[in-house]
Amino acid sequence: MFTRKRCLVLVVLAATVLVGGCFLLPNRPPEASFVVTYDVDPTDPLIVELDASSSTDPDDDPIVEFLWTFGDDVTILTPLDYSKLVDVPVLQIRYPVEGAYAVQLLVRDDQGKSSSPITGTVTVPNIPVSPTE
Repeated sequence: MFTRKRCLVLVVLAATVLVGGCFLLPNRPPEASFVVTYDVDPTDPLIVELDASSSTDPDDDPIVEFLWTFGDDVTILTPLDYSKLVDVPVLQIRYPVEGAYAVQLLVRDDQGKSSSPITGTVTVPNIPVSPTE
């Protein structure tokens, strides 16, 4: 039978788990991931789409921030034209000239945990290579 003291302990433990998370299963950081889509604008081969919607969180916490690093000479076309920290996973950017560029992504969940940054390479324009005979 539950005594008053045991019920109080259970209530305090439940409140602790609800407010601060379970101490046995601490909040884990999300994992960043992104793909690059080329040829999003047939008239401008220097525009690419970066899509981080494949980023995940092992605790199923929502990912609320996407921090992109790709140099100062890049123009952000959508969704914002002034910030590399956005709350949506997809953005379109335009590179100034042909070449290979490093892109880095870090994501943050709604509990404040950040992923480790990941880096990929974007080469524009993306010219398909045909197999040789």
